[in-house]
Amino acid sequence: MHIPDAFLPLPQGLIYWVIALIFIALSLRWAKKEMGEEEIPLVAVLAAGIFAIQTMNMALPISIVPGGVSGHVVGAALAAIVLGSPFAAIFILTLVLLLQAIFFGDGGITSMGANIINMGIIGGFLGFYSYRSLNSVFGSRFVAAFSAGWVSLFIPAIACAFELAVAGIFPLTIGLITMGTYHAFIGVIEGGATAFALSLITLARPDLFNRTHFAVSSKKRDILIMMGILCALAVAIAAPFVASSYPDALEATFFRIYGANSIQKLPTDENRTLTAEKSVLPTTGNAFSWSAPFSDYKIPGLDKPGEILAIVIGIIVILLVGFGVAWLATRAR
Repeated sequence: MHIPDAFLPLPQGLIYWVIALIFIALSLRWAKKEMGEEEIPLVAVLAAGIFAIQTMNMALPISIVPGGVSGHVVGAALAAIVLGSPFAAIFILTLVLLLQAIFFGDGGITSMGANIINMGIIGGFLGFYSYRSLNSVFGSRFVAAFSAGWVSLFIPAIACAFELAVAGIFPLTIGLITMGTYHAFIGVIEGGATAFALSLITLARPDLFNRTHFAVSSKKRDILIMMGILCALAVAIAAPFVASSYPDALEATFFRIYGANSIQKLPTDENRTLTAEKSVLPTTGNAFSWSAPFSDYKIPGLDKPGEILAIVIGIIVILLVGFGVAWLATRAR
């Protein structure tokens, strides 16, 4: 769902950036007014965990495209539910998307406004309010979390299809059908991951869901933070070995519409990153390009260890940046 550069005209991309910046400002205001100092480490760890899990694409049990399809979770619903606000999801997903675009070349810089809208804003608001509504109806936190996770991924994918259709990248109807089909399956993974993670967090810190903020600093909180960091590092180690090499759902949509040769892979490119340079698809004339230092989540010449190291570096960077930005926001009070 990460839209790359060159697939949105600059005027369209700027409109999305303006909308995104408004919500980013609101998320910073939320952090300033609502975030307690006890929550700062959790914000950083959630950002690191979401970043790590997004590096790992999982194969989907469908074969519409020759060779298969893969997808990854987003985490907006989980962030919003745990921290009690959709603005928390915007805050965290903005940090993640910035890191991905600048350091790893995953998603574009000119198109980042659209990516923030889709994954952070739409995903965060739908995930949060779906969870609250369904939890009150069914009385089951697990069912509500699963449904919220599914909705928070499926609807942003539909929005992404609309944006690319407006940009003239692919026809609207087939784009909606294909993106919707793929992400309906990915949404099951998102929903399961959201419900599972929320269940673990509830076991460790049940007080999270009974109060607006954390209680006082506690040993359980520290254990939860450490568990989050260890899980992110475990994903970093496992990702190069278990991640699927199938094209992700956005790429698979292009395969479906334009044919199997619509994206020309470089011989050494084992990842699914879609760039204008590798594509024979129609583009918008937006020639912006960025040379990411760890493109495709790898360090050249180091094979699997290089991929692990690149993801670990990303985890460390986002932990530090997430902690720093959250700390500055609370200090601004």
